[in-house]
Amino acid sequence: MRLLTKLYTLLIAAASHLQSPFLLLVRLYWGFQMMQTGWGKLHNLAKVTEFFTSLGIPLPGLNAPFIVGLEFLGGILIMLGLGSRLVALLLTCDMAVAFGNSGSGSAVLDLLGPG
Repeated sequence: MRLLTKLYTLLIAAASHLQSPFLLLVRLYWGFQMMQTGWGKLHNLAKVTEFFTSLGIPLPGLNAPFIVGLEFLGGILIMLGLGSRLVALLLTCDMAVAFGNSGSGSAVLDLLGPG
């Protein structure tokens, strides 16, 4: 039993030391992904606006540049660790709307029951 307790204590200590590097890697990965997505949309802003119009998103002429800027600059800010919580909240809302407007998003919402 002592051996298990000692092994468990070592495991917890190792995991504690790896937590910060792991969170850094996650932040760098997701920040880079969002920045890359925003960069691609930045060069095709007219197509993004047209796509938002086809989805019925209100004020597509204002929402498209906002979302493009949020994804590009927000990704950079997340990689730098600046304003991460606020940016992550905004990007979560952005991704929730994107998921809700996709075919798979509506299927998942249908599974959740009437709303």
